[in-house]
Amino acid sequence: MEVVLEPVVSELVKGLLKILGSNEVRDFARQLVGGVDSEIKELENKLKMVENLLRNAENWQLVDERVKEWLDNLQHWAYDAEDLLDEFAYEALRHKRKAEHQASSSRGFSCLPAPFSGPFFAAQMGPKIKKITSRLDKLRHQRSAEREFQELPGLQQRWESVSSRFERGFSGRNEEKAELLEMVKNGANFQVIAVVGMGGIGKTTIAGEVYLHESEDFKFEKKAWAHVSTTFDVLKISQALLANFSFSVPNNLNAVQVELSEAVRGKQFLVVLDDIWQVEYDEWEKLTCPFRAGAPGSTMIVTTRHTDVAQTIGCSHTYPLKLFSDEACKSLFEKHAFGTGAAAVPNQISNSIYKRVVERCGGLPLAAKTLGCLLRFKPSDTWEDILESKIWSTYDESDHILSTLKISYHYLPLNLKRCFGYCAIFPKKYQFEEKELALLWIAEGFVHPSHKQLDEASDCFKKLCSRSLFQQLNSHSLKYVMHDLVHDLAQSVFKEIGFRSEQNIVELPEKFKEVRHYTYEPNVYTENKFEALEKAKSLRTFVHVRHGDRGFQISDVVISNLLLKLKMLRVLSFEGYNIICLPVSVG
Repeated sequence: MEVVLEPVVSELVKGLLKILGSNEVRDFARQLVGGVDSEIKELENKLKMVENLLRNAENWQLVDERVKEWLDNLQHWAYDAEDLLDEFAYEALRHKRKAEHQASSSRGFSCLPAPFSGPFFAAQMGPKIKKITSRLDKLRHQRSAEREFQELPGLQQRWESVSSRFERGFSGRNEEKAELLEMVKNGANFQVIAVVGMGGIGKTTIAGEVYLHESEDFKFEKKAWAHVSTTFDVLKISQALLANFSFSVPNNLNAVQVELSEAVRGKQFLVVLDDIWQVEYDEWEKLTCPFRAGAPGSTMIVTTRHTDVAQTIGCSHTYPLKLFSDEACKSLFEKHAFGTGAAAVPNQISNSIYKRVVERCGGLPLAAKTLGCLLRFKPSDTWEDILESKIWSTYDESDHILSTLKISYHYLPLNLKRCFGYCAIFPKKYQFEEKELALLWIAEGFVHPSHKQLDEASDCFKKLCSRSLFQQLNSHSLKYVMHDLVHDLAQSVFKEIGFRSEQNIVELPEKFKEVRHYTYEPNVYTENKFEALEKAKSLRTFVHVRHGDRGFQISDVVISNLLLKLKMLRVLSFEGYNIICLPVSVG
């Protein structure tokens, strides 16, 4: 599925500046002859200039392909620079440890490898740093000359009418709707109900169904709806809510809140705040203050992708939405695929095609709706070909399937973006555990070095779970999975720097020099299986994804030959292989 998203450059740049600013690196650079210290300083200065350009570039890339291309190039530069500086930092640390040991022992420091002598290392490293700095300078000038980044009008807050925000006439969630209605009706005092779930699962739809529901025992004197999205701006949200009651809306927060308070005073109201991404408790208290004047039984419903939002605002009830059933997916698909002007009719569609449709939907109402809209004007005899092809990248119409997920990724914190994208190394439906993923993130350097690395990695994992990007297999399991559409998103983010192989002989992608991560699944072992990987000298990850308990054979000669050429490896796994002994180079 083709998704245009920015690389995670800012996080890489931050890591590079940290290496360049470390005492070990600066002290070692000053000791080396040949101007290495000045080269390091120049690289650091140029990197800080590029860091300024990055501040708005990540928004511009969504609408300007030139910026996207620039970010891609900068990402590949950053990986190359990180490899080079890792080599330098390693030598600096080795040099420091050797000096410390020599100061306390006359035996030298023979147990550490010494691949570089001081002058020889300086002679090699100086030109390399100069070359990488020159590449960076070209990128900086290229971007500065094209445009000075500005705020995008398209990213400003937009308020939309409630009628356009959800699927009218069909929700597929009669049971969930009934449960939510009961929660609303049984509220004795002012209550807040959070509807939580991943993007595209139908949170807005079910909130809209409740909002528009009318019956003798479900009547409110005042109703208001506001779409919140990524920025929790108390003034704008308050103005949007007041616009439901008044044609005149002040620009001053205090005046807006006074009018809101008067509008709901002594009245039973129902308010929906749709799509909250993040909120601070103080801001939430400020927003809800006017609604404390309402009558008992008043309710506010919030929809969010993040369980931590529900925790922050102290909800009376948190209602997690489940994936659609197969039958509900099929019904929603039919609603959009058939009807006036449709090119096909239901009795022309075989059960096998319906089965494929349901598989493509993956339990997401958003996917069912989009797929129905796509096939509505396609003759029934073409449906099978379309469903078997990769329609996600072939048809522009399908872009709506991942639109909400794209935004979910775009607004993740930078460290979570790297952690999430990395999950593309696993195949779809792969069941992983928290610790397994946490250790991989630590090894790759996504989690900053500290004595609490595992805690920090665990925190990243929980945050991705709270955003519905990871799903627990079931309430009793320690295993997690990614929804197929979420996995597609991760692959689109990671496609330039990682690849998986299921072939007996590894075939490198076209841009193999840019590949950093490689995983493969069990299949027939051959002596020359990994031969092509010897060209991918920047490889950081070499992981065998194991399924089941079956063992596989691999020659230690292959391991030796391969590892000698892959000097940048951070993660190496031969899990599932019946390896009797390892080569000396592994240690």
